[in-house]
Amino acid sequence: MIAGSVAGDLITFLIYSPFPKYSGGRENWLHHLAPHLGAHGRKVHVIAYATNRTPFYSVEKSGVGVVALPSVRYFFSAFKFLNRATFGLLKYVDIFFFYPIVAAIRLAWTRPRSLVCMNPIPEGIAALLAGIPYVVSVRGDVPKGLADPFTFLERPFRWLERQILLRARKVLANGADTQQRLAGAGIGSTLVPNGVDFARFAEPAPRSEVGAELERRSGGRPIIAFIATLDAMRGVIDAIDCAAELKAREPNFMLAMVGKGDTGRFESRLQARGLAGWVEFMGETKSVPDVLGRSSVFLALSRGNGISMSALEAMAAGVPIVARDVLTYRQLIEHGRSGLLASDPTALAECCLQLLRDPERALALGREAQAVARNYDWPRIAEVFLAAIS
Repeated sequence: MIAGSVAGDLITFLIYSPFPKYSGGRENWLHHLAPHLGAHGRKVHVIAYATNRTPFYSVEKSGVGVVALPSVRYFFSAFKFLNRATFGLLKYVDIFFFYPIVAAIRLAWTRPRSLVCMNPIPEGIAALLAGIPYVVSVRGDVPKGLADPFTFLERPFRWLERQILLRARKVLANGADTQQRLAGAGIGSTLVPNGVDFARFAEPAPRSEVGAELERRSGGRPIIAFIATLDAMRGVIDAIDCAAELKAREPNFMLAMVGKGDTGRFESRLQARGLAGWVEFMGETKSVPDVLGRSSVFLALSRGNGISMSALEAMAAGVPIVARDVLTYRQLIEHGRSGLLASDPTALAECCLQLLRDPERALALGREAQAVARNYDWPRIAEVFLAAIS
């Protein structure tokens, strides 16, 4: 038993998400962490919001209880249309008015003893309104993400985030990069990293439809995998530019871009760089282990959201990593030992080329990366989390 924990105590997670009907970093973390909290005698309750979307995760076997709050986001397509029509105003009205009030009413009624807000905004706002002591799990640069594309809002959002975090019982950071950002704002935090289902990724994966499609499209060429939500923050543009640089040196490869997101805004760049047939958008899949099992290199280019779960998964699978040279990846990867780090598309392409042409070195880097990933297995992360909130 972890010091400070009490068997049977309920941990309530408040998440501004239609969990378990949405896949994302917070949702993935919560889905994998919860069963291991149960193994320590801690029941898990999740307060999400209702939606008409189909479930992505299954919570039946994990024993997680989910309550879905009434939400203006229930009809996903309609909300998306109206939000565009109002130039994003509807999103802000929901984040700063509708959702905090509905969630605060639920919290004030149930008064959870151990509440974890899965972000400072808007979950922390609801906890403050309800007058419930709370822990905040900070997962990346929330104010910057909320302000996009209205960058002038970033400064007031940072002020609000700081007020919420100053009033929190505990603040958790999902990586050294997040912890560093918070320290710059005068906020102390405890590092509770993301994790990985080590056995699932280290063992041979069952064949899948996406794996068969990868095989068909690659036509026997080495596959470089890029797995992330397809947006600029995750490095999609740099990945395309890296592929263009690599093609000029070695055309025998395919870059498989796997994840949800609007690919249309990147198609023109792909065509302009002459990459049709070299870069393939594969969509979102649950069969990530099969994708990694077919990949020669993993390309990791996020601009900062804590320890990368997709990078950890690639490392657990023994796939050599080429990553952006930033703290997001430096906290996981030692350059030249457990992966390769580079700062721009040209240097990233050169690193990919090295690994494609030197399979023995690639294998050695993959093995070292796998040894690092073992330290982030979910049972260990559950222990770190329980110690942090005690």
